[in-house]
Amino acid sequence: MRLGCALLVGVLIGACGLAAGSAWVAPRLFQEPQIAAAAGTAEDGVRCQRKIFELATGGRLGKGGAMRSVALSEPELNAFLSRHLVEAARIPLTAASIRLVGDGVVELKGQMPLRRALAMPELLSIRWLEQPVWVHLGARASLEVDAARKPRRYLRLDIERFALGRQQIPSVLARLMVSSAIVNQLRWRLPDTVETITVEPRVLVIRTAS
Repeated sequence: MRLGCALLVGVLIGACGLAAGSAWVAPRLFQEPQIAAAAGTAEDGVRCQRKIFELATGGRLGKGGAMRSVALSEPELNAFLSRHLVEAARIPLTAASIRLVGDGVVELKGQMPLRRALAMPELLSIRWLEQPVWVHLGARASLEVDAARKPRRYLRLDIERFALGRQQIPSVLARLMVSSAIVNQLRWRLPDTVETITVEPRVLVIRTAS
């Protein structure tokens, strides 16, 4: 990271009182953010896993290979994430939940060590680095098509809002502060049959074709 970026991050961290242990800001960093996500059951998780398998294998297409829709509900996604996110994403994000806001927007929260959440943890006192912190972000989902490679398709999440706990980080600096451990997991490979992705309130709709 360039020196100018590092200085900006350092200024922000200092302003938030991380190094000094601000009596007002520091507790907000470790407070669980409020997100009205619908929790799922074990049955929801099984249904989500089955639907994802069908997408990956091209199962249950419409007649003659016509386009069809697969709807993943918010409870199904949360049940699946609670059991498989750490394994699938390979990051220590626990207690994760997702809210499907609609109009392409998703809201995600989870807990991870502070050193894995920030791009430059060396700017913090050592005693802070292993503290679990809530990561809370709002992102816009889109379908990314890489025409140069087959073409391949990806679910892409572009961060629009980022917070640690209940402490909102200014959007102009959010991209500088978010660690690669998080950013690298905001782009997921999809089957090549996926044609569109739509985020509606409480449901993610994926349309595929043969």
